[in-house]
Formats: sequence, structure tokens, C-alpha cells
Amino acid sequence: MKKIITAIIVLTIGFAGKSNAQRGGFDPAQMKARQIEQLKTANLNLTDAQMDSVVSINMEMMQQMRGMRDLSPDERLSKMKELNDQRMQRWTAALNNDKALAQKVEAFYEQQRKQRMQNRGQQ
Repeated sequence: MKKIITAIIVLTIGFAGKSNAQRGGFDPAQMKARQIEQLKTANLNLTDAQMDSVVSINMEMMQQMRGMRDLSPDERLSKMKELNDQRMQRWTAALNNDKALAQKVEAFYEQQRKQRMQNRGQQ
């Protein structure tokens, strides 16, 4: 009987944690740390300050994009293009005006996005 109760408690806690994460209950500091670690392993040769800037800019842009859910598809597309252009400009400035390096960072994030989409399709 104790094993059954323990199993129920463990499952309940597990599902509660998962559903909380799905509703957006995430820790921005953990997300930032995770993105910095991913950039470190991407062989982009960024300094710590550059990685911090890139991730901060990316997180700010993601936050702005979350606010676009109520827009029409055309408005959302237009606004996303505008934000993506701003992000590239800010990345370029943060990377000592090295546009080629900013494009490598953009390609890295695009690869990450494709992997996430592929992983979702397999679940």
C-alpha cells in the first residue's frame, strides 16, 4: 500500500512539474545559462561578454515575440521580420560589427530551432 501511495505522489509531482514548464513556468536565469553553454560548444569563438550579449539580446527578442500572439498572421509576420532585423543589427553591434560572425550566430540558432522542431515531431 505504501508503494502505491509513493508511486502516486511521485507521478503527481512529475506531472505537475511538467505541466508547469509547459505553461511557461521557466527560470530565465537557467535558460540564459543553458544558451550560453550551447554557444560555448558551438565553436563560434565568442568571448564570454559576447555570449552574454548575444543571449541577452535573443531572450529580449523572444519576450517581444511572445507578445505577438494576438496579432493577425500578416501583422505577426511583418513584426517578426522587423524584430529579426533588429536582432541581427544588435548582434552585429555586440560582436564588434562583425556581420559574418553575427550570421554564424544566426545560423546556430536556426539549427537549434530546426532540431527542436524535429524533436517535437518525433514525440
